[in-house]
Amino acid sequence: MRRRMVNNQKATLVILNRSYWPDMEATGQLLTDLCRDLSRRFDVHVICGQPNRYHAEQQFVQSGIEKHLGVTIHRLSHTRFNKRFPAGRLVNLLSFSWAVERYLKQARLQPDVVVSQTDPFFLPLVGKRYAQRVQAKHCVSLQDLYPDVAQAVGKCRIPGVAGLLRSKLRAVYEAADRLFVVGGCMRERLAAKPWGIARSRLHVIPNWADCAAIRPIDHADNPFRQSIAANDQFVVMHSGNMGLTQQLDRLVRAACDINWPDDAKLILIGSGAAKSKLRTLINQCGAPLGRIELMDYQPREMLAESLSAADLHVASMHPNIAGCLSPSKLYGILAAGRPLLAIGPRETELQRTIGDNDLGWCLDSADPIRIANTVAAAESEFRSNPLQYQARCQRARRLAIRRYDRTVITGRFGDHLEQLAAKEWLETAESLETGPIPRRSRRPVRAQFESVVSPAADRPGQGHASAAVSTLRVDDAQPVSEPPPISESQPTSEEQPATACSTPRSSVPGYTGLPNASIDQNPTSLDNR
Repeated sequence: MRRRMVNNQKATLVILNRSYWPDMEATGQLLTDLCRDLSRRFDVHVICGQPNRYHAEQQFVQSGIEKHLGVTIHRLSHTRFNKRFPAGRLVNLLSFSWAVERYLKQARLQPDVVVSQTDPFFLPLVGKRYAQRVQAKHCVSLQDLYPDVAQAVGKCRIPGVAGLLRSKLRAVYEAADRLFVVGGCMRERLAAKPWGIARSRLHVIPNWADCAAIRPIDHADNPFRQSIAANDQFVVMHSGNMGLTQQLDRLVRAACDINWPDDAKLILIGSGAAKSKLRTLINQCGAPLGRIELMDYQPREMLAESLSAADLHVASMHPNIAGCLSPSKLYGILAAGRPLLAIGPRETELQRTIGDNDLGWCLDSADPIRIANTVAAAESEFRSNPLQYQARCQRARRLAIRRYDRTVITGRFGDHLEQLAAKEWLETAESLETGPIPRRSRRPVRAQFESVVSPAADRPGQGHASAAVSTLRVDDAQPVSEPPPISESQPTSEEQPATACSTPRSSVPGYTGLPNASIDQNPTSLDNR
């Protein structure tokens, strides 16, 4: 028998991704949320790398194994060259992937399901080989689509490389037991040529926001807002990664345009490959003193204050990357109850969400003059038509609670994994030489780690936990009915039950970010409108 099982234990997940707590990057924060929620249903192990950005006072095991919020973290050492240099970035990604491959060969993990994320994008190749070796189910969760992103921004120019990578990744995606994408536009891109993956294999699970933690805060009650702008200023904000696909240079040039409102201030919060160039551009573009400000990432516990400090958020996507990624910042902005200027192709999830629900303004190109004019229109509505502006804010908050709250989405993800783990257990049980075991479909039982290495084990190669195993007798198994299939339909705002929110509705306030905002303070009523 491949593995021995013990009754009444959780199924084991092994999740592969470079970014994880305490990394401040969005993908790492989302994965931390997901794993924390999944740990209530599974024994979760995350194989991760070194964080790119974290608070200096944060204590964590830099190389080894530790337990954090119910999740066992296996943090590996790898190269950390400056990301601004393409060669160094590539070496970092390869170094981490090789470290994961080596670690999994010697670690005594016996997962039911292996989940490969896409930091770096060739991790699914490692995950597939590992899942086959330990006879586990394999899931791929796509946050971005490579090599398409690299091609879109002109970073993959060697003939034949993109095609070779795509063919290898396509084989992994088609062989996966589950393939998750973050939006309908990514599903459409994968279903079309040159990928050509069957739509029926593509499961849409969007990213999310914690509507209990991120809530609208009135400017008068927000110290962060008061520290960055005067009370009468109109704050335009971009919060998140400053990379090549955001086109933030166009936003900076828009702030220098003559049509940009005099009372509007642009604040760019975050970090990334383009930040140094943006700083140079700001100094050279001739914007009035104080109109543009660059800031570092804010602590995650201040996300509600940071996002609520804006009067208009901006999310921009490169015109060639429709379906390659979906900006996760969208859902936090909705939870904070703020309107958004969406810049990018019309077929993107970003444009569809904002346009279909009337949550802000949409532009199909990042033309600085058009951006400046649109900001002027938003500022005019803010001052001359506050009821219409407040209505946008209300709709954003309601949509976040109904459709994109954290436990709604992580619960759907967990249902998929639980069904896969049950299927894996059934297949293993039926292959026993002693004969078939009565079917047991929920909570497949697994061997647990005997111990977790002490945080003092801070060197690579140490602390590989050993698995305790026991034998499952045929008469121990209890028959349980087959799990129902998981619906792939996307819930609409009317279909989503009010009970899906992560916290009691009384703890998820409505929008209160503007003076004289007559917004229902009972979020339950928001779901029932």
